[in-house]
Amino acid sequence: MFRQSSKPTARRPVCAKRHSQGRWAKKTLVVGPAQPVDGDSVSCTVALIDYLRKKGLEAYTLPTLMMYRQIDWIISSAHIHPACRRLIRANFTCDNLQAAYDALLEVWRPDEVVIVDGHLLGFDTRGVPLYVIDHHVRGAEVDDENGCIKAAPSCGCLLIERFGIIDPILAVSILTDTFWFRQNMPAGAIKHMARLVAHGLTDEKLAHYQKLLMVRKDAGVITAMQHADVRFGLDGDAAFVVLDETDPEIHRGVAGELAYFSRHMCVVRGDGYVSFRTVDERIDLRPLAEHYGRGGHAQQAAGQVDISDPAQVDQLYHDFITLVETVGCDRSHRLELTGSGRLS
Repeated sequence: MFRQSSKPTARRPVCAKRHSQGRWAKKTLVVGPAQPVDGDSVSCTVALIDYLRKKGLEAYTLPTLMMYRQIDWIISSAHIHPACRRLIRANFTCDNLQAAYDALLEVWRPDEVVIVDGHLLGFDTRGVPLYVIDHHVRGAEVDDENGCIKAAPSCGCLLIERFGIIDPILAVSILTDTFWFRQNMPAGAIKHMARLVAHGLTDEKLAHYQKLLMVRKDAGVITAMQHADVRFGLDGDAAFVVLDETDPEIHRGVAGELAYFSRHMCVVRGDGYVSFRTVDERIDLRPLAEHYGRGGHAQQAAGQVDISDPAQVDQLYHDFITLVETVGCDRSHRLELTGSGRLS
């Protein structure tokens, strides 16, 4: 089994409890991972920025590489530093995170960069200390000067429980990362949602959030499926799709449609980004996802492949299908990856 280190490189000798005790840096850049951008990462970014600003501190974020239409309402241009706004395309996105960060440094140098809901920044901090807040545990849990990486239903739940950040927008984090309390520690998620209700989350506001989060169908999904490499296993229960399309909205739409027909799916986007999903609680997708360069949850995760290399795509198909087929036949099976990258 291949695993990435869960603990970032040591960066500065400060108190491990500094953030939870309210002693944040004077100037903080808050960002989510380069990929994926989702309701958890965006709502946590906004909640932390607003929290720090209410304490009289300076806090901003960068544009993202992508943004889904059903979550772009969470963020506003006021959350993005003015130095980066000239680089913004539609929906608060940019082409190059490093260019956006370097433009920021020309006029405003943060004392700290905080990444929420992931650990892959997508840019070099140029020596600025990094603190990680993440609920995707890769190995042992971490709670020290470099970050707080602990199992939780969503990153928003960590902000609530570990850092005392109670913001109604974190309901989006909880809803989207548990798929409306269907997976990822749903009982714990309900407990954290109750804390939000006790601190101002109303029925009307929660209903409004859910209307805004509704998936908007795109007719391009049909065309994308027509031109895709589609393979099935387990008598149709497992779907593997390789898209030509690089649009993340189309990618998400294809995955959503497949959920109506297959219990397990692997969808490869045209730029090599891979999404895994299963409804079988016996399957843990994380080792497979980590082997392919990323990570995620037990039943939903992400990876990356070189889409220009057919052998690598075929290997991904083999590994994915072997995992779901083996677990489907044997409840005691655990995923192990050999040195060659094959499942055994």
